[in-house]
Amino acid sequence: MCVCMKVMDFLDIIERLAPADLALDWDNPGLQVGDPSAEVAKAALALDPTSENIQKALDLDCQLLITHHPLIFKPLKKLSLQDPLAAPVLLAASRGLSVVSAHTNWDAAGVALELAGLLGLSDVRPLEARARTFLKLVVFVPPSHAETVRRAVFETGAGVVGGYGRCWFQSPGRGGFKVPAGAAPFSGKPGEEHETAEERLEIILPPGLREGVARAVAASHPYEEPACEFHEIRTTGAGFGVLGDWDPPRRCERILQDVLGPLGLFAGPEPGAVSRVALLPGSGGDYVLDAKRAGAQLYVTGELAHHQALLAREIGLSVYAGGHFETERPSMTRLERELRGEAALSEAPAQILLLEESPPFYRL
Repeated sequence: MCVCMKVMDFLDIIERLAPADLALDWDNPGLQVGDPSAEVAKAALALDPTSENIQKALDLDCQLLITHHPLIFKPLKKLSLQDPLAAPVLLAASRGLSVVSAHTNWDAAGVALELAGLLGLSDVRPLEARARTFLKLVVFVPPSHAETVRRAVFETGAGVVGGYGRCWFQSPGRGGFKVPAGAAPFSGKPGEEHETAEERLEIILPPGLREGVARAVAASHPYEEPACEFHEIRTTGAGFGVLGDWDPPRRCERILQDVLGPLGLFAGPEPGAVSRVALLPGSGGDYVLDAKRAGAQLYVTGELAHHQALLAREIGLSVYAGGHFETERPSMTRLERELRGEAALSEAPAQILLLEESPPFYRL
């Protein structure tokens, strides 16, 4: 019997590392091409799902390619090898390579954090913390079946808190009920009131799993009519970009070039000694004002439009556009590290390979 990891296992891991509800509405993360039940002995990682990277993954006998940017971002009007947007999709599909992306959900969960670490920032916190809604399941279970119900609920993907999975709380108590005539109760007799030991089980879940969790409880619970309560919980935590400090203040030119390479450009006033830095890798030009309001003296992003550079000058904020590729690529090392750690818990861990990539911009 094969115990290989499957594409769905990687989807579950990514959901724990970078929950889909962190993604922006216009995004398209998740499974792009392939079968969730397909077996995976080797998985490749890359920032971009280019034909070149797809071919590299195939040449390495990988069954899965995980990328940051989605393979299918806008609706495709046709599937033709003559269409450069459709050609990579057809190449992956025709060769049985599954493709999964973790885009703005990974932006919120790991991209800026990795860059902050490379730049040596301390006291790192979200630049724009996002409100998130969760549900908390509360269900009362006989002690003999508490573990069975927990496992069934976890199989739905519930129980993830931050980077931790299979999280639960349980407390003992006693419950009572009157058994209706004609019932076949787990404990008690029809027509009589009954008191019994029960465990109060609590598990956190995203709202989209509510129906699946209710079905899992019903299928695994010994009671004829288990009562599930779902309570809404709102939290703030991960968000887009981070704010961090250099203590003592530092001059940033050499640090930025050492980490991001020589292609970056400054906008706004020339930076002096900097103590507070805002980071939003990739396309972060829209957050220039947010960085200023957060008290940043330097804002590091991937790319900046002309009017955004003028805005930086107007408000007196030093901005460094270090390149979309250059600011996001380091996070793939972080994702590789996280995936290897999670895969190691499997009975037959898949091999994780980080592909070599080159940036699209260069100097002659």
